[in-house]
Amino acid sequence: MFFGTSPIEAQLCAGREIVVIGGGNSAGQGVVYLASHAKHVHLLVRGSGLESSMSRYLIDRIANLPNVTLYTETNVVSVAGDVNGLAVVNCEGVAGTRSFSVRYLFLFTGAEPNTSWLKGCNVMTDENGFVLTGAKVHRGSDDGDRTLETNVPGVFAIGDVRSGSTKRVAAAVGEGAAVVAQIHQLQSRRPMSVGGNLLTLEQ
Repeated sequence: MFFGTSPIEAQLCAGREIVVIGGGNSAGQGVVYLASHAKHVHLLVRGSGLESSMSRYLIDRIANLPNVTLYTETNVVSVAGDVNGLAVVNCEGVAGTRSFSVRYLFLFTGAEPNTSWLKGCNVMTDENGFVLTGAKVHRGSDDGDRTLETNVPGVFAIGDVRSGSTKRVAAAVGEGAAVVAQIHQLQSRRPMSVGGNLLTLEQ
C-alpha cells in the first residue's frame, strides 16, 4: 500500500495491474504517471464522477489512456493478503461487488480534513476545516519562528491538515523537520525548572 508515487513505485508496478483510490488532483496525477508503467490502472472513486474534484486537463488525459478504467460510486470494503503481501482488493458499488487481484494499492484520499475533534480544543480552522497556523492566527507578530504554530500556544500543525499547505508528501516531511526547530524555539522562550529527574515547562 502506497500514499504517493515515485520512480521506485513505478518500477515495482511495471507490467502489473494496480488499484488507485481517490478522485482529486493527486490521484489524477498519480494515475497518469503510473499508467505509463503499469499494465492496467483501476481507478476507484466514491462519487458519481471526477468533474467536481479533479482538474479538467487531468480528466481528459485519463479518459485518453487505454489502460485506465474508472469505477464510480465504488467503495473498498476489504483487502486480503498472503505471504507475499497484498493479494485482493474487494469493492462494492452500483454495479455490484468486484474483486481486484493486485499486489499494489495506492491511496490518494484525504481531501476533506478529519479535524472535527478539534472543536473542543479551541484550535482554529478555516471554513473547510483545515488548521490555521502562522500569520493567519498570530496576525504576523513574531511569525518567523511560529509559522507552524496554531492559535493555541505550544500546539503545532503540519502536513495536509494545515491550511495553505501544498498537500504533497515531500512538503509534509519538510514541515515535520521545520516544526522541531520551532518547538525548540518555543522551549527556549519559556522558563524551565528541574526537579530531580523531572523536567517541566512553566506555562
